[in-house]
Amino acid sequence: MDERDEIKKKIIKRALIHIPFEGWTQDVLERAAIEEGYDPSFGWRLFPSGPIEAISYWSHLLDQEMLHALLSPENLKVREKVTLAVKTRLMLLIPYREAARKTANFLSLPHHMARGTKLLYQTVNEIWYYAGDTSTDYNFYTKRGLLAWVYSATFLYWLRDHSDNFENTWTFLDRRIEEVLTLPKLPQKILRRLRPWKQDG
Repeated sequence: MDERDEIKKKIIKRALIHIPFEGWTQDVLERAAIEEGYDPSFGWRLFPSGPIEAISYWSHLLDQEMLHALLSPENLKVREKVTLAVKTRLMLLIPYREAARKTANFLSLPHHMARGTKLLYQTVNEIWYYAGDTSTDYNFYTKRGLLAWVYSATFLYWLRDHSDNFENTWTFLDRRIEEVLTLPKLPQKILRRLRPWKQDG
């Protein structure tokens, strides 16, 4: 990480202290720059597109921290890798839960939804690569679409979860993963039911 990225990271981390109370604003970024000992102009010079660019950078940092924290995948099954990665990504947000809520609200605005979708795709793409996915056909997009649904649903559940150590969230995640794993089996079930008719015809 070069000096520019180090400064951006410091400003983001400082801004996250204020986000739960004030949301993502240009003023927050400039104040965070001042509190880190930089000129307030760093708040817009490093994030020229404003808060949406700062959010994108934070998401990138979280993805990289997730990959760094994950165990070597050699001895894990694909399901275990995916579950562990989603859990790890959410656990990184625990100190910033209210900031994460504000971020979700910000990205749900119509003019920010496209960026939110892109950031979600980048996260699930990193998870699948960690899990060892090398597909290039339609499965590439199917897997990412399904995992995006799992991650989004689990994230929203986590925001409302008050159980000890978020145990209810991890149970919810396991169930969603199980649901996704049963989907590819459906066409085979249908084919097995149709097979006798094909033989008779």
